[in-house]
Amino acid sequence: MDSLNAFIRFFSLADAAATQRMEARLALALRDPSAYQMQYAEELGERGMDGSELPAQELRDVALIDALLSEDLLWESDYQDPAAETAEGLNDILEQQQRPERLRLTAAGKGPEALDALQEALEPLGLALVLLTLDSDAYPLSVVAEAQAEDARKLAQELGFGVTVY
Repeated sequence: MDSLNAFIRFFSLADAAATQRMEARLALALRDPSAYQMQYAEELGERGMDGSELPAQELRDVALIDALLSEDLLWESDYQDPAAETAEGLNDILEQQQRPERLRLTAAGKGPEALDALQEALEPLGLALVLLTLDSDAYPLSVVAEAQAEDARKLAQELGFGVTVY
């Protein structure tokens, strides 16, 4: 599970306790999807995913989203949310990651246009926007160092998580 730990640390940075909690949660989702569904049935139910067995890919993606969300390392933006509102959510992630950078937007927009504006604002800070896969009208977003973006994308693919790193 060294790959899983390395992947999580792109988001949790030096927070060893958060890394450990997320690693345990995601390892369960990867190792025993049925046990994960039973243990996190309430959270899955809040997403409208209760009852039947979820497809493995969907379960992995939701487990990653919920693990990051539980540590305040993810912001779920609705496609209707203005870019400025989403920027504030990303600033909360940067604060949780104990990064000194803060996002300032000069452009506005919603949906894909907002994602482009956010990435353009993150680039000068040496950061990259990460969009996690979720079949909904929400954009689950997080932030990684731009220098680590390609490694994060490769590890996500190796582990079976759906992510897009801008």
